[in-house]
Order: sequence, then C-alpha cells, then structure tokens
Amino acid sequence: MKEQLFWKTLRSWLAAGRTAMLFVVVASEKGSPGNAGFKMAVTLGDDESGGEPLLAGTIGGGIMERNLISEALAALHAQTTVRSIRKLHHYNREGYAPSGLICAGSQTIVTISLASADISAVERIFYAFEQRTPLLMRLSPQGLMARTGLQNAERFRLDFSTNEAWNYEENCGQQDVVFIVGGGHVGTALSRQMAMLDFHVVVFDDRTNVPAMRTNAYAHELLTVPYTALGNYVQEGNSSYVVIVTTSYPSDVQALVALASKNVCFIGLMGSAAKIKRIFAEAEAAGISREQLARVHAPVGVQVNSDTPEEIAVSIAAEIIGVKNTRKEDVVKA
Repeated sequence: MKEQLFWKTLRSWLAAGRTAMLFVVVASEKGSPGNAGFKMAVTLGDDESGGEPLLAGTIGGGIMERNLISEALAALHAQTTVRSIRKLHHYNREGYAPSGLICAGSQTIVTISLASADISAVERIFYAFEQRTPLLMRLSPQGLMARTGLQNAERFRLDFSTNEAWNYEENCGQQDVVFIVGGGHVGTALSRQMAMLDFHVVVFDDRTNVPAMRTNAYAHELLTVPYTALGNYVQEGNSSYVVIVTTSYPSDVQALVALASKNVCFIGLMGSAAKIKRIFAEAEAAGISREQLARVHAPVGVQVNSDTPEEIAVSIAAEIIGVKNTRKEDVVKA
C-alpha cells in the first residue's frame, strides 16, 4: 500500500533523528499532474545514499518537483521551519506563480517541515493505514496534527483565507475498497490490477473449491458466501466500489439485487448488451427500481474490444479510476 509505505518511510527518517520536508497537494485544477492527496517527502542524504537526498512519494514530477526538492534541501540545511501554502500555475503568465510546467491548470501545495517532535503524529497516521482505521490528518500554520477515530464527510477539505490562515484536512486510514463478485478468471485478473492500484481487494464467490479462488494471490480477502447475502459484507461509502463478474446471468441477478440499493461509489456489471437487458429486467421484477439500475455501469469497463480476462480487467480498472479521480478532484473548499 503506497500510503502506508510513505508514512512508514517518513517515520523511519524521524526515528533516526532526521528532519524532513513534507509536501502535500491540497487542491488542483484541470491539467495538473498532481491531485489532492499527492504527497512527497524529502530529507538530506547520508553516506549510504552517496550524499544524494532521500525521497518518498511524488506530487507530479518534472521541473516543478525538482525545484521544490531543491528548496526543501536548502531549508533543511539551514534548519529553517517551514509551514506554508502556495498555488503554482502550470503556465507562465504575469501575476501567476509558475510551476515550471506547461500542462495548464494549477495545484495548491502545502509545505511542512517535520522533526522528532512530529513522530507521534506520523506514527498515528502510519498505524491508521496499517490497521485500516479512520484518522483525520490536519495541516495548518501550526504544523501536522493527526486525530484518530475522526473523519469528515468528504475525503479532502481545504479552508483557505490567506497565506497565514488556512487549514487542510484529509481522511486517512480507510483505503479504497473494491468488492469483486465472482472469483473466476476475470475476478482474479481484476484482483491483480486493483491491488496494483492500491485498492483493498475483496473477492466473493458462492462456489466452494474454485481453483482460481485458491490461487488468487492478489486479493486481501477471499470469501465464500451466498450471493443473496452480499449486502451483509459490502460496506457503504464513497470509498467502496463493486464489480459483478460472476459465471452466469442467474448469479448476476442475485448479486445485483443484493447490492443495487447499497450506497457505494460505483457498481459495475460485466456482460453483453443483451445479457444486461435480461438481468436488469429480472432485477426490476425482484424489486430494484429503475433509478437504482441507472446507477449501474453496464457493461462495465471502457471499450477495448477484447475478451481476455487481463484486458477486461484493465478496461474495468480504467473506468473505476476515472470515477475515483473525478471524485478526488472535488476538494471541498470551506
């Protein structure tokens, strides 16, 4: 998990007595290579690194990132405390602070220097991701704070008045989860793809002794349950994604009826247009409303004209990422 590894690395630096510079993208506009939640940390190099600075994460790359790394190293050498916010524009126009990039858009970046006094907050964030428990991270001119057991309704929240009066909050700990209904070849391929994209992967199948379920090394959870009972296992929320890829249309109907009313970010259903039409008709006859069915992405996945499990998995993952990143751009500005 990328977030967990990021905070683990930062914790190890601070535990070793290092100081570090934390960069967090707190808002962005179209064209920006870094969206809200992107993070980078920098600390001074040592003999083991050959004097090269140690880096973790990214806020978009390119010359913008190189310039910020140089600034961070200068501040670390000078032992300067930094707690700032700035908006960088990816174009060169008079009156706008340029990032050095030319991709259009902008991103607002918070810079916070961290030292040994911050290790407890960093540890709380790390353990929240490790244990998948809710935590609210807060960045402000007062520094980094972390409060366990709290989260906002939205994942990212920026409250900006001036460069001296601002507050950024981010929900941490509870990872995006994809619930894959169907543990066959497509379910396995999709497990691998979504795990690579830093999702917590849960796979369901109602059959016992499914070879693909036994050999699926990518899912974090493999559950054998009746599809009619799926509603008891799928958690609601805007970090939950559901994909139905079972072996037959009757089981697709069972899964859809069980999950169509769930308040999740995404529900997708695999199948041809004719198959989906029949599934929808039977789901509607079972009590699912047309409004609920209209939420279902069917056929799921972007069009890639392929029938192989691996390419189908890529197409489904692409659609899910599109939905997730559209949601991610909607940073609430209080």
